[in-house]
Amino acid sequence: MPCSRSAALIALLTLISGCAGRAQPAPPIPLEIPRAPAPRPPGGEAAGNAGPGGAVLIWGSAGDGAPRTWHVAEGGAVIREEPGIVVATRRGEWRWEVREEQVATSACELGLGGTREPGEGTAMRGELVLRGKSERQEVITPPDGDESNESHHTAALIGSVGPYLFIEERTYTDLCGAHGVEGAGFVAWDAERRAVVDLLAEVSGVPALQSAAEALLDEGEDEAEAARQERDAPELVQIAPAYDARGSLRLTAQLARAACYACGDGAWSSYSRSAVVPVERPPARLATWASPPPGVRAFLARTPGVRLGGWSRVGQEE
Repeated sequence: MPCSRSAALIALLTLISGCAGRAQPAPPIPLEIPRAPAPRPPGGEAAGNAGPGGAVLIWGSAGDGAPRTWHVAEGGAVIREEPGIVVATRRGEWRWEVREEQVATSACELGLGGTREPGEGTAMRGELVLRGKSERQEVITPPDGDESNESHHTAALIGSVGPYLFIEERTYTDLCGAHGVEGAGFVAWDAERRAVVDLLAEVSGVPALQSAAEALLDEGEDEAEAARQERDAPELVQIAPAYDARGSLRLTAQLARAACYACGDGAWSSYSRSAVVPVERPPARLATWASPPPGVRAFLARTPGVRLGGWSRVGQEE
């Protein structure tokens, strides 16, 4: 007879059948590759309900370490951990996976009749894979081929808010000009509804964000260069989530405006300069996730050094 998850029932079963052992939190859906549980913080396990009512998935990293996901009970006790990033929806648990693919490039003509052979071409494909099933969400696909002599495309998950993934794409291309150029793009993906979300259109107070970014950009700009050009207001190009030490959500906005290649800072693209400013009020769809549940706060308090990338509720609607 297996041991119960409840301490009281374990005592009863011990009297009846001799089954002995200490109570363990209920495990979530088993991992494909069993791993040893994470070390428990000092002080023992906090009482908590590991069921859908309070369990959460928390992903993040410590220092320069690779991202990991912790399965955490309502009281903050770690049920188990695994490498990589996993996000929960009502459908189940989805693992973020990226893989590099080769892409075709083209030869190009140089000056004086010379020719350069096709260079290296790589691109990333990003998917969410449902645990225990073959179902996939194709989130990021390699860009269409062009006439680049060299091309490198990357996709990085920079954070998540519940089922919403924030992804930055960057593409470097060399067309055999004076230099290669790099561009960037932003994708917000709703894993619950399996679709792209235009979060930038839902950000309120954009003129105030533009003014704040413009002031920062003007401070760092060469006066002679500024005098030669009429500046457009910087464009909102990306928002990114961040969490404080207690797990409360903070959003930042990145705004960019055009600049010459030599004047650009490369933070967004080769031909722009950009600034990052705080977002005072998150889009309405993210408001549910602005304050973390007790389990997230308890986990962060008991596991110092973890930089939170995101959290999601197991088996619950928003």
